[in-house]
Amino acid sequence: MKPILYKGRLKTWKDDRGFGFIKPDDGSKDVFLHISALKGTSRRPKVGDIILYELATDSEGKIRASNASIQGAALRSLDLSPNQTQTQVPKEFRTNARKSPLPTRHKRKKRRPVEILISLGSIAVIAILAMEFRASDSPSPITSVTKPECNIKGNISFNKGKKVYHLPGMEDYESTFIDPAKGERWFCTESEAIASGWHKAPR
Repeated sequence: MKPILYKGRLKTWKDDRGFGFIKPDDGSKDVFLHISALKGTSRRPKVGDIILYELATDSEGKIRASNASIQGAALRSLDLSPNQTQTQVPKEFRTNARKSPLPTRHKRKKRRPVEILISLGSIAVIAILAMEFRASDSPSPITSVTKPECNIKGNISFNKGKKVYHLPGMEDYESTFIDPAKGERWFCTESEAIASGWHKAPR
């Protein structure tokens, strides 16, 4: 047998205690309403709401509303605690919130003294190699003067700009200094000096 559905307006409501009374549309006696009868309603009731309900008898023989709903309110789970609004959180988000730890700041790894020395050593080696590369690419004047790879001096006279080369043992050999910044250079053989435009200095 299909249950009879009644309709009435909520006359009084004590939200802190979770109950009130409905004034039925048919003019009959007020009906007691407990919050537990509104399990499928999206919000808590308030005075003036239209309530749809069935009638039931409790253990003491008193008539009360059951399977009630608020007309016009969406049907979903209702928070039965007073002055609270239930927020539905998807299951997967609730699970992740329980299992995932709070974000922590990335801690910088403390380096041991040995690791620091190794790093500094690597930097020093790189710097030395770079210096050697530059030196081999363009010899400095000091290196060219004090420790040349070849022993024939290609000199340019200051006043005439004449290019002459000096062989070891020649009169001006020891007193001649080579300055690569001025275009002077060292040669390994006489033929190399001549091919580069230098002439042999007079004895």
